[in-house]
Amino acid sequence: MKKIDKREVRAWQKFDKVHIELLEAGVELLSEKAISSLTLNSLAKYTDISKTSIYNHFNSSPEQFYYDLIVYLRNHLLDEFTKNAPSDPREKIKFLFEIYLKLMKDNEVLCLNVYSQYFIVNHKARYKLFKNQVVASLLNEMGIDDEEIVRKISIDFAMLLNRFFMYNLSKEEFASLETDFFQKLNDLVSS
Repeated sequence: MKKIDKREVRAWQKFDKVHIELLEAGVELLSEKAISSLTLNSLAKYTDISKTSIYNHFNSSPEQFYYDLIVYLRNHLLDEFTKNAPSDPREKIKFLFEIYLKLMKDNEVLCLNVYSQYFIVNHKARYKLFKNQVVASLLNEMGIDDEEIVRKISIDFAMLLNRFFMYNLSKEEFASLETDFFQKLNDLVSS
């Protein structure tokens, strides 16, 4: 049996801790500044962590940083969802999208920055993020096993996000689009 090197375990634990700190710093910076002003170098200045360490954390790739950041935020939302999800499967799926929309409205600058970076993240990573396994799982709870419905819901939500970020809509105009989305969602999961 191979003996576990405790120094190696501590090193990985420290690596994970620093990685989370870097992602949290990224969230802070992206909540205040336009995306063009955030680089791995500016992250190094903001955190007092060496550039070498930051480049090691993200494989010298800003795309990797943004991918990790998107996953970090998604996981944060899913934790919130898991803690507070209603028991009714139809309400669960609605609640999932409500959480996303609340984050979006409460942190518009952060979400706009992350949304714009989503398109820069490489194709394979984007597909992995877009393939909405959470929605598929929630639909399965309702007895719906249809990839086309998952795809339709995901596209409808992506279109809602696009309208939020790309058009200068009034609150009333967006509320109307939001109502339409939830009506379509209800129709899809009720049929």
